[in-house]
Order: sequence, then structure tokens, then C-alpha cells
Amino acid sequence: MGTDYVSLAIASDSDFVKMARNVYEHLHDETSKKIFEARIMYAMTGDVGAMTGLDTKYRNLGSDIECYAQNIKKGDHCLVYGAGVAAHYLAGRFKCFGVIIDAFIDDDETKGDVDAQTGIKIISEKELHLNKSVYGDKKVVISFSNKKMADEIKDRLCREIGIAECNISMGVYDWRNNASQYFDYFGPNDNEVFVDCGCFDGGTCYRFAGWCGQKGYEHIYSFEADPVNYEKCRKLLEPLGKCDLYPYGTAKEKGKVYFASKGFEDSCIISQEEAEKKNYEGVQMIETVALDEVLAGKKITFLKMDVEGAEYDALLGAENLIKECRPRMAISIYHKPEDIITIPDLILKMNPDYRITFRHYGLDDLETIMYVE
Repeated sequence: MGTDYVSLAIASDSDFVKMARNVYEHLHDETSKKIFEARIMYAMTGDVGAMTGLDTKYRNLGSDIECYAQNIKKGDHCLVYGAGVAAHYLAGRFKCFGVIIDAFIDDDETKGDVDAQTGIKIISEKELHLNKSVYGDKKVVISFSNKKMADEIKDRLCREIGIAECNISMGVYDWRNNASQYFDYFGPNDNEVFVDCGCFDGGTCYRFAGWCGQKGYEHIYSFEADPVNYEKCRKLLEPLGKCDLYPYGTAKEKGKVYFASKGFEDSCIISQEEAEKKNYEGVQMIETVALDEVLAGKKITFLKMDVEGAEYDALLGAENLIKECRPRMAISIYHKPEDIITIPDLILKMNPDYRITFRHYGLDDLETIMYVE
């Protein structure tokens, strides 16, 4: 089900509209309702302005993100340092946000003069220096999340090339409030048991542990289907203790599916048609499991899901756990246009007494989270 279906359903007196009304009536506060209205408008029109125009008071953004929003605005031209996976991801976000990338800066000669994936020109630091009259006053976004590396690049750009420090933004995650997401709405209880669907780099598990603080936690069950990410997490999560990591995708039932493995946070389950048509690099078959089966009989208190569009199916596979344990939840609801309606509707069918709240953590259309309690 995609945008066309959503537009048609919302425009008619259908069951889908009744679902939308039911969800709206269960929303806890004005912020949730404003986010819901903005996402519905975005689904109907395809205009990302419905989300980028959302008033700041309805977004959960830190002060650093606010500064970033003022520094990089719609219509701006900028340079992105790096031409790897993170830069490609940032290019996609900026295109959506209306920011134009004039060039990637990368000294790797094997990448050529033009980036094959995006068509964006690639220049070296030397070319940047020689063409300072062309590029010197542009804003530069460093697409390396490693702070030490990013600091070294920033220092070099300022000291050796003469880029003004105020024109340099650090890090690929600057456009969203990644630090607070999932953990700024609820307060921790004693003996929390956390289920992390979509572990990525293990950071969410560590943030959960920090969120629990002196209360500590009872256990973590973490799921990461991307083989590259899984191997990273296997090593990184070991010091946490009380943490089980599973190399599976979460779904309605046990099975095998096509998966676009990118070694990044947007690795995702795809259809056979997508796998054949788009010829994704890194496509492979992965195993999926139902949480009801893997965690049968286990206690869970907090369920987090960010699985790149597979949330609805994963929740179907956790229905028994949700009904038996009544966990608090933080669920991503922005990957598909209909998620803003279908996912909370599903949760309310599982338990009509649940309270639904929405929060938005980004400058564009991404990072809308549903909190359930």
C-alpha cells in the first residue's frame, strides 16, 4: 500500500478513514495531532513541505539541531566532505529537504570525477584549494560520524584551505535529534527488559542502559539482520552484559526474505521484484523470526522498533507478547505513508486502552516515533 492508495482512501468515506479518525481520537496531546495532520497531508500530496514546514514547537530538536537548521536551509548550495555511504545517505536527505550539493570532496582517485550513484561531481582537497574562488564561500558538511576524524578534516579545511569555521557543519546526523529519540518520553522503571528491533550499530542498547541509570536493567534482547551490522554489534555489545543478540529480521512468522544489506542503518527487507528489478548490491536472503516465538514466556517492558518499513509485520509477530506483557513501546512510523494510521490502529486493536503519542525528531520527513503506554 503506497501513497496513491492513502490519498484515495483519505479522500473517500472508507474503512481507512474510520481507522484514521479512531487513531486521531486516541492521540494524547496537541503535538501528536499536529504531527498526525502533517503526515496525512504529506501522504496525500507528496509535498515534503508538509513536514519541513512543521512548526519548531512540534519537533523534539536539540539546540545544536536548531543551529544546523539555520545554517543549512532549503535552496542552499553546499559541499559534502566524503563520497561514501554516509555521503550518499546525506545526499538523499538533502535532496528531499531542498538543499543542493554542488560537489563531494574526496581524495580517493578511484572514485573518479563524478559519483556513479548520485551524479554529483567529486573534487579533491587540492581542487578545492585551487578553486577557492568558486567553492570557498560555500557551506561544507562533513559526512564522517567519527568525531576525531571529522575534527581533523575541519581543522585542515580551516587552516590549510581557508574555509570559514562558521561554514562547516559536523557529522552526518546533524539533521536529526538522534540522541534523544526513543528515550526522552518515558522515564525508566525498575527491572526494565528491553527489546531492540533494528539494532544497527548497538548505540540504542547503550542509550537504553544509560537511560536506566542507577536503576539498572534486567535484560536486553536485540535483533539485527544485516550481517555486517550484526558482526559489529556482536563485538560492541559484549561489554554490556545481560544482552542477547540475534542475527534475524523480525516479522509475522519465521521464514526467509530478500534483504538489501548495506552495512548501514537503512538496510532493509525488500520484495523479490525489487531484488530483481533494482539489482541491489548486497542483496541476500535472511531469516526472519516472530518475537512471539523467540521470546515466548519472556518478560518484556519496553519494545523499540525501527526496521525500515517492516514494523507492521513485526508487530503482528509480537501480538501475544504485547497482549501478555503490555510493554511500553517506541515504534518508527515514517517509513511508509500509511504507517501513521495502520500501525497505531493495529496497536489499539491489540489493546484499546493503550495511549498513543507522536513525536518528530528531524528537520525533514524522517524520524517520527510513536510512543505507546
